Amino acid sequence: MIRKYWWLVVFAITVFLFDAVLMHWIELISTETDKCRNMNSVNPLKLINCTDLD
Repeated sequence: MIRKYWWLVVFAITVFLFDAVLMHWIELISTETDKCRNMNSVNPLKLINCTDLD
């Protein structure tokens, strides 16, 4: 069965690796600046740049 569907296994592994690399890349782009919580704000769950607190 693996001989018949080897391309499907290769495709699934390729998609999994591509998804992992893509998610890691998006995470690196979105977190290039340090984010902090402003506890004095109305909404402390909203993340802001740490330099704005100084």
